[in-house]
Amino acid sequence: MAFSEKELQRHCCEARTIEGLASTLDIAIAIFDRNDTLIAISPQFLSFFKVSPDLLVPGARLRDLLNAMYDAGARVLGSLNGNPRTISREDWVAERIAIHWRERYESVEQLTDGRWIRLRKRRLPDGVLIATFQDVSEQKRRDAELSRIRHQAELAQHILDNLVNPVIVKDSALRYVIVNEAFCRIPGLHPKQVLGRTAKELVEPDLAARFEEVEGHVLETGAPFDAIEDIYRADGSVMHAITRARRSGTPGHYYVTVSFDDVSALAVNGKHRPEITSRYDGDLPKAEIDVEETDASSPAPAGRILVLDQDRERSAIRVAALMEAGSDAVAIASADEAMAFLDAVKSFDLTISGFEITLDMARNLSGTGLSGHDALSKAVEERLAGETQPSAPTGDISAPSMSQTEPVAATQADIPAAAPPSTPALAPESVDGSTQATPVSRGRERIRVLVAEDNDVNQIVFEQILEGIGVDFRIVSNGQEAVAAWETSVPDLILMDVSMPVMNGLQATQAIRDAERAGCGDHPHVPIIAVTAHAMSGDRERCFAAGLDDYLSKPVSPEKLESIIKKWIDRPDRMLAAG
Repeated sequence: MAFSEKELQRHCCEARTIEGLASTLDIAIAIFDRNDTLIAISPQFLSFFKVSPDLLVPGARLRDLLNAMYDAGARVLGSLNGNPRTISREDWVAERIAIHWRERYESVEQLTDGRWIRLRKRRLPDGVLIATFQDVSEQKRRDAELSRIRHQAELAQHILDNLVNPVIVKDSALRYVIVNEAFCRIPGLHPKQVLGRTAKELVEPDLAARFEEVEGHVLETGAPFDAIEDIYRADGSVMHAITRARRSGTPGHYYVTVSFDDVSALAVNGKHRPEITSRYDGDLPKAEIDVEETDASSPAPAGRILVLDQDRERSAIRVAALMEAGSDAVAIASADEAMAFLDAVKSFDLTISGFEITLDMARNLSGTGLSGHDALSKAVEERLAGETQPSAPTGDISAPSMSQTEPVAATQADIPAAAPPSTPALAPESVDGSTQATPVSRGRERIRVLVAEDNDVNQIVFEQILEGIGVDFRIVSNGQEAVAAWETSVPDLILMDVSMPVMNGLQATQAIRDAERAGCGDHPHVPIIAVTAHAMSGDRERCFAAGLDDYLSKPVSPEKLESIIKKWIDRPDRMLAAG
């Protein structure tokens, strides 16, 4: 149907408008009437399909244009991959006309030259059809790259989650951006509770400050950090680990990766812990690790082992490992205590199967009279003779050296040497074994501390530290026992583990506070200190709401414990100086 002159002028005006719009949007536009006759088309159409310009004039038929497009290679449309289709001209034209008459149609298809185009068609209520053609090759490239990156990220996360060792990655603001499942098991959190947050939001301030000091130094200087640490899990267990922090990335986009190598197993089955020599590079410590090789076929130390080490926390961990391996073991931190202990062993007719002695302790013992203690004297001589390195500086850590010795003769052969009689008067164990033997007060002026802790290793740590500080103490294994012990012993202060069986620390504290309000007990209010491995956001509020007075984080050190006791006891002179 021929257009009138007036209609042609109108369509020419519309065509110029459409051409300008297409140029602005960087697309090709074509408009057809209800009879499939071309009303207007923008020149950009020729950048997609090389057809004769004579076909791009108002009044041209759709079928003629489709035939020309088929000859120009447009028959790949519909393949989605740019490959030629085994389809006849008639079938392809019929397919396109059918699509042309849909109310809505949209697809992304590839041309023979590799470009990707987005086709959109809309049929208006009056029958007019508007079609647009857009080059989306760059967007497809970006989508493919994002898909590749996403796949790599998923693969990396899968690999990380299957690692035994905990791993975390933090950005320049020290926010957690990557964590694996092994790390999340330490605080007992889901990755979503960790990612995007900082240490300040997850642990108590002093612990967070320590993390950020180390990690910030690594980010700023690029200097690697290595140190050996005891990491307390949410369930109260301890992981003896080598912490490693490294910087990666580019300037302005640095990240710090922290991994934790669990070396706890090195203390079991007869193997010694790594020998750690701490040194300083700038302000922060690093660690050189030299694992002592042992014969894998050699049996674990049997019988009763005496661990002589001035570092109480390290020796407590070593004792726990020896006991797990099937030995009776006890740790002693001074030469005088060692001599008194061996005298008591001799009087009870016990035998000591072997000694584990640090170099410093060997030197201290060599300056004392060892007459009558041949086994210990031999062990000291062997330790000193085997030491070829110069004395380690103060603060360095070295694993105890094992020295098998002849038995020490003595009268009750079956009594285990599980607790050093360096303090002769001991409180007896309860019938069910729920409380540990603890020193009886040497006078009414000594501070009395009740410890509620279910973890065996942590109980040993508390025992070693409290003995060194010089206070009377009693250790129980759950909240129910803590309430009963409070009623009978009236302690000056209670150290309450939060997570315990039977009755947890919060329940036990609430029971004690209820009893105090009811008028039970000799003291109107006993200070109760919460002891927990990780102070998560909200834990403080729950503890204070239950009636706890203060917070003490693990790992517990003599300094931290002495400080908290002095803070809450009105007469700190009743306590010996720590160390």
